[in-house]
Amino acid sequence: MHQPYPQHPYVPPAPRPRQPVFDSGKMRRGDWVVIGLYTVLFIFGAAGLMAMIPGFTEAFNDQESAIFGVNMIAYVVVFTAAIIMGFDALRSSFATFKYYPWVKALAIPGAWLATLFIGAAVMVTLGNPVKSENQLAIEGMTRSVPFLTMFVVTALLGPFVEEYVFRHLLIGKLSRKINVWVCVAISVVLFTGLHFVGAGSFDITSAVPYMTLGIMMSVAYVLTGKSLAYSYILHVFNNSVALIISYTLLPLFQL
Repeated sequence: MHQPYPQHPYVPPAPRPRQPVFDSGKMRRGDWVVIGLYTVLFIFGAAGLMAMIPGFTEAFNDQESAIFGVNMIAYVVVFTAAIIMGFDALRSSFATFKYYPWVKALAIPGAWLATLFIGAAVMVTLGNPVKSENQLAIEGMTRSVPFLTMFVVTALLGPFVEEYVFRHLLIGKLSRKINVWVCVAISVVLFTGLHFVGAGSFDITSAVPYMTLGIMMSVAYVLTGKSLAYSYILHVFNNSVALIISYTLLPLFQL
């Protein structure tokens, strides 16, 4: 008589890890302080009043350096407030890389390239590509401001401030009350419009790079579980590449 084969209990496969959604929390008093500082210094242009302080402009070698000095002080002030309020959210949201880490790592340069090609295609379709005054100002500063100093402000401090305001607050926290994709639309429009504050004009062609960048970072923020860390890294990568090009390749075409 044959012995029956032993019956092994069925063990279902382990479920694949699911992307967590990071809780942005409710608006706090400190968040309103960050928004207030950002609005007053950058949107209303109060940061420019520093140039009226006797001896301030004369302390710099040229006008471009003085403008950079104004922006640097303003960004340091807002960054300090933002990092105090957002450090825990930034630290905890790095956990997004525990889920499909290679996909997310490769998506950083991949999303940047896709944004570059899409933006270029749209600009060619619209015709007559025009650089925004914001971009022209940055290019002017690269001729006067050392790379490392520009990198700290433009690729590290500035991106965190903008990601905290436009993604963490306008999408993460606002989506507690409004549909998240409506919040994405609000964020993209305001992010794009910010780069034309004080310009006195708006050109749709020159707005395309900022619009595509805003869409890319906002969608990435949502798809990675509202990860402030991921959108910040994307922004740092974008600005770092742009700065490297501005300091190395751009001067070759201006000779």
